Amino acid sequence: MLRSIGSVAVLSLFMVGCGGGGGSGSASNPPPPPANYTVGGTVTGLTGSGLVLMFSDNALSGPHATSLAVPGSGGITFPPAVPQGSTYMVSVGTQPNSPAQNCVVTNGTGVVGAANVTNVTVACSNVAGYTVGGSVSGLVGSGLTLAICSLHSNGYGSRGGHYVCGSPLQVSTNGAFTMSGAYPALYSGPDLVLVTQQPSSPTQRCLVGNATINITNANDTSVTVSCADYNEYAYVTNAADNTLSSYRVDSSTGVLTVVGTPIATGESPYAIANLDLGIAGQRFVFIGNEGSNDVSAFVVNSATGALTAVPGSPFPAGKDPKAMAISRSVSGSYNLFVANAGSDDVSVYTIDNSTGTLTELPGSPVPVGKSPTSVVVDPDIGAVFVANHGGSNDISAFYSFDLTPVPGSPFPAGGSPLSLDFGAGGKFLYAANPDTTNPSVSGFSIDPVTGALSPVRGSPFSLPVSHYMAIEQTGIQTGNNPISGYLYVTTDANIFGYAFDWSTGALTALPGFPVAAGANAYSVKIVGTQFLYVVNDGAANISGFALDLLTGALTPMAGSPFPAGNQPKFLATF
Repeated sequence: MLRSIGSVAVLSLFMVGCGGGGGSGSASNPPPPPANYTVGGTVTGLTGSGLVLMFSDNALSGPHATSLAVPGSGGITFPPAVPQGSTYMVSVGTQPNSPAQNCVVTNGTGVVGAANVTNVTVACSNVAGYTVGGSVSGLVGSGLTLAICSLHSNGYGSRGGHYVCGSPLQVSTNGAFTMSGAYPALYSGPDLVLVTQQPSSPTQRCLVGNATINITNANDTSVTVSCADYNEYAYVTNAADNTLSSYRVDSSTGVLTVVGTPIATGESPYAIANLDLGIAGQRFVFIGNEGSNDVSAFVVNSATGALTAVPGSPFPAGKDPKAMAISRSVSGSYNLFVANAGSDDVSVYTIDNSTGTLTELPGSPVPVGKSPTSVVVDPDIGAVFVANHGGSNDISAFYSFDLTPVPGSPFPAGGSPLSLDFGAGGKFLYAANPDTTNPSVSGFSIDPVTGALSPVRGSPFSLPVSHYMAIEQTGIQTGNNPISGYLYVTTDANIFGYAFDWSTGALTALPGFPVAAGANAYSVKIVGTQFLYVVNDGAANISGFALDLLTGALTPMAGSPFPAGNQPKFLATF
């Protein structure tokens, strides 16, 4: 999830880069790097104090976001200078006060050419303008924070963007609220109201309605913030017991508490996927049953975590369903993708948003490589990537909207690719390859138009790998610091951690690893940005860790490991 609070993001994530080294002996000289140019312009009419402008770009060296405090009218220049061809965006982070003013940016977006950009204008007026606000309902917990934010693109689709937010508003009671700042008449721009911190004690989920700001000739009072108790739950498949274990998740500590007795599934439950439609909708859990070749579907009671079978469950799948993923379709509904390792194909279903019933789509199942064991979906391109573990050592890719192959598919990977995940906001795809003689992690750049894969420099990276992996990426940035991301992979009874370079995709080992987990540490799951769980197949339990976003370090939770059934495989959380 992409989040920032205040005029700049609250986290500064530093990352150790690992770039490609010297030449390969070629006689040709590499082309010179592109020249760097600045973006700037002029501020007029500023008499108030506190104006903060935001600048973001998708420079070749990595995306940046910079705040600039402006004391008065005159020329402005944003750091840093960026290469020719970079896209940029300038917006108002905080409006001035004393006196209150409204500043409007003109020529705030564009592409850097072969000269400094000097035509950005910021015109400030003492006209108070119109305010934005609305009402809050259902709030019981404490800590709810709202802010006016705009989405700045990093050039890699929606998952590559990051929000830049203005001054936060703390909300403690139900009723009317008004955000800081004012807008001119007929304003219709990229700004919207977001929840930047959900309430706790008790844990609640608040959703914003009418979030996009549209000013006519009056104050905008149409924003609605609806809050409801929203307990967090986790579910784990127990392959040897044919059951699913349920847990309540402590939102502050991540500690897992068993809820009730395990519920029966199909034979040898393995993969798990979940869909959360928000406080106004349902929660569903889907289980791929290897032994009975079908998918069990359950509705989750948001108050208790109890599971009720979806009408028609279980639903037929291919042979040995081993991996699952859910993605939103172009029509607004959701699709479930099930990789069938025994029949070498992927079944595709549409999910009924009201009942959770699965309906297989025409053209399903889609043939892929030998023994698919992992499936992920890029929502921007609509590309589905499948790791083929059975000897072809490659990754199949097809489009979710028409189930046709991505050009160039399948793409070579390392030995026995088992697990896939995205990095750098969808710019990269990584594959964990637990080959018995040459274990590694492969990294690929994703073509933002076609979805085709190209190996990053140095890939595959020779790393210890036994089973599955997961990637943490916040999309949060402060000033000119690079956006960090971490890759974690299970090996024997341990977990290893690596930082990935946001620009190149290269991996660098994190200090302090490996960290001990349990016997046959199998799958790894990151929850939010602060918790990480390892499902230990051999130890029949779950190791829980607090995740430090500044360093990538893992600290065991109190009470960890938490009990599970026999041969637990995968965990899903709400």
